[in-house]
Amino acid sequence: MTVLALTGGDIALIVLAVGWVLLVLFLCFVLLNTFRVLESTKMTIDAMRQETIPLLREVKTSVEKTNREIDRVDVMLDSATQIVGRVEKLTGLVEEAASSPLMKVISFGAGVRKGFSKAAGRGGRAPRP
Repeated sequence: MTVLALTGGDIALIVLAVGWVLLVLFLCFVLLNTFRVLESTKMTIDAMRQETIPLLREVKTSVEKTNREIDRVDVMLDSATQIVGRVEKLTGLVEEAASSPLMKVISFGAGVRKGFSKAAGRGGRAPRP
């Protein structure tokens, strides 16, 4: 049986090799955990993508429908504005046409009534108390 004679350099190399193996094993463990985290993240992103894409399509459809309805409401508001303008013009015309003759008739009626009341007062009737 021979005993191996190890020098200080040989022992240092063995310690260095064992340290290197431990470091490589630790790095493999870290890389394996990193791979698992990345795989889990990829699966989560894929699941979110599968749920999000149909939702975005629905949102797009809803926005398009809303825009069409807003356009329709704008057209209705424009029409209502035009109608209000026409009604205002018509009201002004009716007011001008009716107010002047109506005032003349009311003034004439007031004058006639005042004339009759004065004539009735002079004709021998006693004025009312």
